Amino acid sequence: MITPQNIPTFIISLPKDKHRRDFLGGQLDKLNMPFTVLEAVNGKALSAEELAASYDPKKAVRLFNRELSKGEIGCTLSHVSIYRKMVTEDIPHALVLEDDARILEDDLPATLSKLATLYPADVPVAVMLIHVKRVDANSEIQLDDKHKVYDAYRGVHTHGYFITKAAAAILAKKLFPAHVVADKWEYFQENFIAVKCLVPYPVGLTEAALASSIEAMGVREKKLTDGRNYQYYLRKSVRQLLYLIRSRPFIRIEHKGRSELDQA
Repeated sequence: MITPQNIPTFIISLPKDKHRRDFLGGQLDKLNMPFTVLEAVNGKALSAEELAASYDPKKAVRLFNRELSKGEIGCTLSHVSIYRKMVTEDIPHALVLEDDARILEDDLPATLSKLATLYPADVPVAVMLIHVKRVDANSEIQLDDKHKVYDAYRGVHTHGYFITKAAAAILAKKLFPAHVVADKWEYFQENFIAVKCLVPYPVGLTEAALASSIEAMGVREKKLTDGRNYQYYLRKSVRQLLYLIRSRPFIRIEHKGRSELDQA
């Protein structure tokens, strides 16, 4: 039987951000949700040797036309460490939070249990529990009286998501060495796993998120090549053309505004 107690919650946090962990941990305690704090990888503190072993700048430029900032590298490696933990410890499902997350719904534990029932561990899927502006309305699944699940449409950010072991196993391999930001969900969806989103979303952001220490997506330091990466632009154009021909006619985009819960 799937219960909230056997769906582990992992919080990614830098050691210095105790106040953030305390706030988020206090919310989880009130919901009787056990959690584990995993120390975030501080990308700025990585040595040249560590960067060489865990980061592939050539692949980053080839696929995305830019290198990653050290903060982005650290963020990706932090999430990969959770994926590896799920695989090595045979964890079927997990809730992944960054320390700037804020729980918006008291029934989150029950919601997670329902997601785990809907998506068994061997199904490679991640469900974004955060705000996604646009969804595919044709993909609607009624999870319960309150929530619906949709295919995410170009979602971003990584401060709150549910993931299966199968998806974690794939991302653990595909995202290492680091070459892509941790929240490139569109890329993951096109190539590796299914990416869904929950509406209304149960995880928001604290005010402190505007200056997130994890630097997931807050500041992007674009470092383009000295010339135009023609292969990148060609692949991008071909991908967009194929999408328009093959996928777009079957997708009905629906905009989802911010929940009143996240305005409080």
